[in-house]
Order: sequence, then structure tokens, then C-alpha cells
Amino acid sequence: MMKRTSFESGQGLLEYGLILVLAVVALILILQLFGITLRDVYCAVVSVFSSSGTCAVSAKPAAICEDDFTQGLSGWQNRFGTTPIQPGNFCWSGATQTFNQCSMKQELRDYVIHLEDVVIDQGSGFGVFFRTRFGQQGASGYIFQYDPGMKHYGSPNGSFLIRRWMNGKEIWKPIAETSIPADFAVYKTPHDIDIIVSGAKFTVLVDGKKVLEATDHVYKDGGVGFRSWSNTTACISRFSIFEAK
Repeated sequence: MMKRTSFESGQGLLEYGLILVLAVVALILILQLFGITLRDVYCAVVSVFSSSGTCAVSAKPAAICEDDFTQGLSGWQNRFGTTPIQPGNFCWSGATQTFNQCSMKQELRDYVIHLEDVVIDQGSGFGVFFRTRFGQQGASGYIFQYDPGMKHYGSPNGSFLIRRWMNGKEIWKPIAETSIPADFAVYKTPHDIDIIVSGAKFTVLVDGKKVLEATDHVYKDGGVGFRSWSNTTACISRFSIFEAK
């Protein structure tokens, strides 16, 4: 009987290894077809032997205040102007001020405002009040402005900016301002906006990208609202406030 050489033995192991690799690749492709990831498989195996929660998925944080505008504007106080409801959207037309009653009833300090599908059809822009309170003379707090109208003051495509309001009047000089990029779709395009309010630091993200940051120590707490001006028409589809991490 002929003995197998070490070369033949090594070649056999290599072939088995290649077959095993091909089998694993084929299995991964099959799992992907059914929407199953390797992490899902790993977590299923781990859960059999352990209850440590290693693979637990973090639940989405509960909103402090939210509105999808399917039930009208019962949760909002309209200071002035026209704010019509269109199917699934809260809209502004012309000069308006509207405030979220849920946020005004609470002493909110640090939070994240999340706006979905913000669309400006025309006009000079709109603003989001935050850390704002109302006295007899009007609003005192901060406002973020998505402000294409600032093109009349030197910014070719307008500006993103943050200002203070005091006793119903805006303080014209911004705390922070940046030009809207030339390639940014200002009109008739939906954008998601997040405003992170944490301590004295305010950060604005548009479509997940940081566009503006400011620091100010004047106002410590307060609620949220919207403002539009001039001939603006704009809409959003969803509003949420979450606790800042």
C-alpha cells in the first residue's frame, strides 16, 4: 500500500479549507437574502447561553413632546398669523408666531428639537424658538432661523443663524451665523432639522450635518415655537422634543 505524502495531506487540508470558506460565504449570502445579519445570528446564540443583554438594542428615547399634526393644532397656541393644516403637515403662511403648549407647560432646559420634512416653498424664511418664555411684552428666548432672506444683507444664498429675543423684539445681531451653502436646495425640498440645546451650547444639524454652533448664557430654560415672516410659505410633517443626552 502506498502512503500519502505530506504534500498530498497538505493539499487535502487546503481543499477542505476552500470548501469551508465557500460554504460560509454561501450561507452569509443566503442569510442576507432573508434580511438576517451575522449580528442577529451571534445574538441568537449568545441569548441561549447568557442573559447579560450584550446584544440588547437601545430603545428609541421617548419624546417629551411630539406632534404629527394628524389631530389638528390643539397642542399649539397661535399668537398671530395663519397656520393652516394640510394633510399630514403643519404649515405657515406670511407672518406668524405659534408655540407648542406641551413644551411651554414644562421647565425644559436641555433638549433636542427634531423637525421632519421642513419645506420652504417661497419667501424669506422661518424660525424655531427655543428656551423661550412669554411675558406681557412677548417672547424672550432664542431663535434659530433658516433664513434665505438674509441674501439681502450680504449672504448670496441666505443664512442659518441664531438670535436672542427680548420682550417681544428680536436682537438683530446674531449670536452665530453662517451662509447657506451655494449648492443647498433652499426651496421646495424637504430637510430634517435638529437643534441640540445643552447647557450654554446650541448645535444645529440639517439632514444630519452640523451647520451651526453657538454659545450663550442668557436664557436657562423655556419652550419651543415657530415663526415665519414676510411672504413665506412653509410646512413640516413632524415635530418632536427629546431629552438631551
